[in-house]
Amino acid sequence: MNDRRIPSPLVPRQSGLLLSDWLEHHGQPLNTRCGGRGLCRGCLVQLSTPAAPDPPPQRACQTDCATLPADLDCIQIAATSIRDASLHGVTTFELRHAGPTPAPRPGVGLALDIGTTTVAGALWDFPTGRLLADASRPNAQRRHGDDVVTRITFAVTRPDGLDRLRHALVHDTLAPLIDQLLARAALPVAAITQATAAGNPAMLHTLAGASLAGLATFPFRPVFLGGRTVPPAEHRLALACPVELIPGLGPFVGSDITAGALATGLLADDGPALLIDFGTNGEILLKHAGGYLATATAAGPAFEGGRLSCGAAAGPGVVSTLRRENNRWQPRLVPGSTGPAAGLSGAAYVDLLALGRREGWLNSFGRLDPRHAAVIRGPDHALRIQLSDTLFVTEPDIAELMQAKAAIAAGALTLLDLAGLRPADLRALHVAGGFGFHLDPDHALAIGLFPSVPRDSIRLAGNSSLGGASLLLHRENAPDLADLLDRTTVVELNQAPTFADNFTDCLSLYPFA
Repeated sequence: MNDRRIPSPLVPRQSGLLLSDWLEHHGQPLNTRCGGRGLCRGCLVQLSTPAAPDPPPQRACQTDCATLPADLDCIQIAATSIRDASLHGVTTFELRHAGPTPAPRPGVGLALDIGTTTVAGALWDFPTGRLLADASRPNAQRRHGDDVVTRITFAVTRPDGLDRLRHALVHDTLAPLIDQLLARAALPVAAITQATAAGNPAMLHTLAGASLAGLATFPFRPVFLGGRTVPPAEHRLALACPVELIPGLGPFVGSDITAGALATGLLADDGPALLIDFGTNGEILLKHAGGYLATATAAGPAFEGGRLSCGAAAGPGVVSTLRRENNRWQPRLVPGSTGPAAGLSGAAYVDLLALGRREGWLNSFGRLDPRHAAVIRGPDHALRIQLSDTLFVTEPDIAELMQAKAAIAAGALTLLDLAGLRPADLRALHVAGGFGFHLDPDHALAIGLFPSVPRDSIRLAGNSSLGGASLLLHRENAPDLADLLDRTTVVELNQAPTFADNFTDCLSLYPFA
């Protein structure tokens, strides 16, 4: 991704109009990942004038158009400030649910996985049970923040915040996704007779038009957690049928993990068993002798490529795995890709961390060794790993990854502590999400992202949320969730006595046992 220069922009000197909003409306969306609060560096631009062609960068989300220089020559947008519009979610999943075979019936079913970063959907033919189409697209809410907490803050602090979030989700994301699915299946919208949706509570509240205020402050009281049916008049989609929202477990432990527990077969596992659904809002579910423990951890978007210099969600043109042979990098693109690599997936970053530890140019605290031949200094004189002419990894990238890794690992370890278990007690580890689909489990074990379990007990499930939403198009499978909902205790990690110590311990690239 290259820097952009917008020559002689005709920006109105209108008081109250933010430069970031003007650029958004004119096809130049910025990486406003903090929701426009001025807390990040994702929307930095340079306002060049004849007298100052290379001025210091400033935040477009904090720049009132009325304050722009009268002799503004051009707006320079750094590559890191350009919002990536090429995200691709994973629609592949493996169903390990051993429930009853649903009886054939007329109609077409729509299953939706409403993720924080990407949204995926699938169309199913009820008479034959055949998958007719699947697709994914970025969640357009990202322009209002790249994590759930930021979006909730956006919704409750702005008078039109919830309406803007809902418009981004329904009009700009779900509607075109459904159109894409119908086009691939050569069907009219009237063919869809039933729809289900899984997602974290903030996403499902937004779809239903419910207030997010209860999710903004402790003790976190959402409007609903159980299943809800949103009639056509309320969901604002072109569907003639209602959308059935799958029940979640807690304020930040949504129905994506509920649906995933069904699709992966965790509910039928003998246990102890762990399900980790990697996403911007990482969710973890532990099955043990006393029932289930569930939690959510703020992993952030790093494992989906967010906030990283060359990060990208796995999709065409993106590096899915990294290897080194004879001191040379061997990037492998997502299958079916052509052309040069356009970015690095989260799974590729895990490869890099594991290889760096193995070869010694990365220490256990994420610092690069300047004496090693694999480490160079970039144009800014900071240490980096140069993978190709256009792809590189910096120490701040590694720090971002280690924070995400520690959040997931410490969340899993804390649930095991509460259940009186050790990692070695686990009989199965289910890994869900687009990140996990491309992951090398050996590398994940090597850096302590996963509990130290036998390699053959790790099961990569793909988009288990979409898989579970697909299964729940058949009401025969709904009773299987009742035991999970009744026997689950949701854990607030900041209230758990061992989480802080676990998080600190996991801020290193060691396997944890």
